[in-house]
Amino acid sequence: MNRSQALRELELLENYEFDRGDAPVRLLVHLGSQDLEVVLSALRTATVYMGAPGVWERVFEMAQSASLEEVRGAANAALWPVMQEGGFWDWKPEEADEDTEVIEPLVPREIYEPTKGHLLTKVEQVAEPVEVRRRCLESLGHIAFLPEVKQIVLRLYRESENMWMKVSAVYAMGLQQEDEFESIVLEELHASHPALLAEAVHAAASLALEESWPLVQELLDHEDKDVRYEAVAAVGWLAPMEAVEEILSDISRRRRDARSREAVDLARQSLEERRREEAGENPDDGWRMDQVWDEIDRMTDGTVRDDDEEEDGGPRPGRAKR
Repeated sequence: MNRSQALRELELLENYEFDRGDAPVRLLVHLGSQDLEVVLSALRTATVYMGAPGVWERVFEMAQSASLEEVRGAANAALWPVMQEGGFWDWKPEEADEDTEVIEPLVPREIYEPTKGHLLTKVEQVAEPVEVRRRCLESLGHIAFLPEVKQIVLRLYRESENMWMKVSAVYAMGLQQEDEFESIVLEELHASHPALLAEAVHAAASLALEESWPLVQELLDHEDKDVRYEAVAAVGWLAPMEAVEEILSDISRRRRDARSREAVDLARQSLEERRREEAGENPDDGWRMDQVWDEIDRMTDGTVRDDDEEEDGGPRPGRAKR
């Protein structure tokens, strides 16, 4: 099987257009490929098969000891579903009592605990490249409600001299509704570096920080394409609800490129979810599929860009669960 055939098969696997009985076996074959592009695509796909036989074990092994930095980074990023779901083993309701229902996570503790331990160790290993450590930090962001993880996020944000580590720290902050995180996100909406600014907009939308709208509104026509994308995508969560459609219609008239259309579509999906929440409906607690695809895109592609554009910046983390 050549590269194009392997990538096509992985696309089918990712979209669940493949025989479920054969899917895990085929995915494991591609995770063992000698072709870097195929391996990175397989790691992207692995995030939706983490519960399949042998998949977590293989990804975990790659996260620990893959020889290539790029593969180790992508593998550690691919562990996010284990943290996102398994984190319920550590989560305790603030007002829990003996009658509080305890929901057992879908991720077994024997998978969650070693994954958490690995990420906590790896993120602190200064011998590891920043690309690997920051991907660990992003996965750990799903459990940043834990004091230990919160302090790691804050320390790396404040002390790291590497811009991309700071970007990943802000991404992690956007995964948790926490006062100190929210204050930092609001501060970074004044950032001069486009990557940090784009991530701050992204985090503000993820946290639904409506007070950030006056700042985000000024970024809808920012010169940087990633900042513009995040600002438009954030409209559905941050702009006054009665003004959202008018804003998005104006953007749609002025910009007809695929990138802008995607951001407008995301904003409209967010608006619909926001309306359901304000109406008191109980939205699905799981991640919407657009959030999942956005999350796993960052592991293998890095930036949100037009199909005909070359990658010209550092990785752009994926959209967080609101």
